[in-house]
Amino acid sequence: MPTTTTLACSPSVRPIAGMAWAWGLMVVAATLLGQVSLGAPIVLYDSITGATSAGSDGANNATWLANQFTTDSATHNLQSVILDFATAPAGTIAVGLYSDASGTPGSSLGTFTNPGSFTLGTNTFNASGIPSLVASSAYWVVLRGVSVGTVDWRWTSDAPTGVGASTNTNFSTTAGASWAGLSSGTPYMMTVNATAEAVPEIDPASFGSAFSIVLGSLALLDRRRRRG
Repeated sequence: MPTTTTLACSPSVRPIAGMAWAWGLMVVAATLLGQVSLGAPIVLYDSITGATSAGSDGANNATWLANQFTTDSATHNLQSVILDFATAPAGTIAVGLYSDASGTPGSSLGTFTNPGSFTLGTNTFNASGIPSLVASSAYWVVLRGVSVGTVDWRWTSDAPTGVGASTNTNFSTTAGASWAGLSSGTPYMMTVNATAEAVPEIDPASFGSAFSIVLGSLALLDRRRRRG
C-alpha cells in the first residue's frame, strides 16, 4: 500500500506564512482602496441657461435675498455658484450657503469666495471650504451686501433645470434676523455646480495584480519550506 507523507510547517515557517498572508491582504486592501472614482461634474441647479429675465430684486446690507436648491439621493461636493446680476455690484457683497429650516434659510454653512471683480451679468463664486452637500436635502444660496451699496439679482418666470431644481425663494429685510416667508414660481437666476462625491471602486486589473503578488509570495515560501 502506498504511503502518504504529510508535510507540516515547522514552527519557524508558520509565523512567516502568517506574516505573508497578512502582508498580502494589506497589499490587496491598499490597492483596492487606492482605486477611487473621481467625482463626475454635475449641474445640480440651473435657472440661467435658456431662461429669460423677468425682473430683478436689490440686495444690500439689510435686505438679503435667498434662492433654494435641493440635492438628489447622492452626496455632492459643491464647486461653485453662478449668479446673474442686473447691475454690477456697488460696495462689497457676500454669497453664502445656508441650511433649510422649514422653508427659510437656517444656519450658515459657509461663504463662497468672490470673483476678482464683479460684472454686469454672470458672476462665479467658488465654494472653498464649504462642506459636502447631504443627499436628499434642501439648501439656500443667500446674497447680501456687507457695505453701503446695492446689487440687483435677476429673477425669471422660467422653470429651472437640474436634479436640484426648485422655484422657492425668500428674503429678509432685517439682515437675516427674520425671513418674510416662502415664495414660489419666480426663482433667482443661478447655477449650482458640484461633483459627485468620490467613492472607492474595485479595478479588476489592479485586484488581479495584487492577488498575483500574494500568490507568488506564498509559492516562494512553500519552495523554501520544502528545501528545508
